[in-house]
Amino acid sequence: MPDGAAKPGKMKDKYRQRQTEIFDAAAAVFAKKGYHGASTSDIAAELGVAQSSLYYYFKSKDEALEKVCLHSIKGYVERLQAIVANNLPADVKIRDAIHNHIEPVNYIPDYFLTFVGELRYLPNNRRQKLNNMIAEYNALFEQILADGVTDGFFIKGLDCHSTMLMLIAQCNTVPFWFGKFEHYSMDQLANMLADNFLLGALPRANKLNSILGEPP
Repeated sequence: MPDGAAKPGKMKDKYRQRQTEIFDAAAAVFAKKGYHGASTSDIAAELGVAQSSLYYYFKSKDEALEKVCLHSIKGYVERLQAIVANNLPADVKIRDAIHNHIEPVNYIPDYFLTFVGELRYLPNNRRQKLNNMIAEYNALFEQILADGVTDGFFIKGLDCHSTMLMLIAQCNTVPFWFGKFEHYSMDQLANMLADNFLLGALPRANKLNSILGEPP
């Protein structure tokens, strides 16, 4: 391959690598100091570079927060769509949905902590894409609950919308304490959150079987 053809690809790879490093640093600073306590100079200091060099990747602290939040939920909707489409019982889908929600604590903890803790400070003019993704995600999560009620798997009268909000709120607390006080694996933690919900949501005949992992 001629050198001229190879250079653009190498330059793109180098840019993506540097972009990842910069937003990793931004996520670390936001997670540590919060949106209001952080500055672009803090992000530059985290990387050991001049502040002016950051402007090639983002123009403001608001844009940096937006990029970090978008990365933190990358693939969230698609993974939940796959869970909803699976031909599995509602309790299994809830377990999978909870695990999907908290799994980023394992591999991008600073991003997830920034998303759940600092998104509220992002200006409205930068929230539309994120709001659309969150709305779609919430609707999919609620669909799992509604389908479970329709199929007779969950108790009649379950308020699916409020339950969805409460389950997601519980999941969103995980990055604030995970690993600090107890040493649970992510699978153990996801199952505990699911069990707590299922003990209240399943009809009496299905409770024990579901918690024990046995067919109803």
